[in-house]
Amino acid sequence: MNTEHQHRKNRGRPISLNSYETFNLEKPQAGENIEITVKSGVIRIAGNQSNNTKDITLAFACRADAFKFHYPEDLEITIEAITDTTYVVESIGKKGSDTSDAIMEWIIQLHIVRNETNLENRLMKFFRLLITRLGKRTPEGLLLEHTLPHARIAEIIGSTRSTVSRTIGSLRKSQQIYIDELKEQIILPVD
Repeated sequence: MNTEHQHRKNRGRPISLNSYETFNLEKPQAGENIEITVKSGVIRIAGNQSNNTKDITLAFACRADAFKFHYPEDLEITIEAITDTTYVVESIGKKGSDTSDAIMEWIIQLHIVRNETNLENRLMKFFRLLITRLGKRTPEGLLLEHTLPHARIAEIIGSTRSTVSRTIGSLRKSQQIYIDELKEQIILPVD
């Protein structure tokens, strides 16, 4: 489902999306960066080139993140609500010494994951990255309170949906991960 929002009109006001709703993020004026403050939920930030219909995952953000970034000139940014989400988008001026870019930090981490040669290890690195950045520690292990479709995981780690599904099945069988499908949660046991 694609939901268009006018961020210039709604700048600084909380906006809510249901799970898997998307919107296109408007480019800021020259010299401005974007800051997304997620009040609740988890979002996926994706980019695509105007002549390409397939988007690629650039980053994720949740309530704990102060997500500031430079809007890439050659990409269109789409935000997808992974869970029911409330967020605020603002254009902010660049600060002289502040060179942090949350999208670039995520791209580097996802690149490291994607270049793991063994698929099981690649998938486990991806789950650990998501849980470290978006999850929490519980008595049962490390918990990610939402799941992603296997096709989305395949896009991110550079595989196919069927291979991801088989590998997740293998990881579950060997008890390296637990998936509660009713709650849509992933648990990595703590060693």
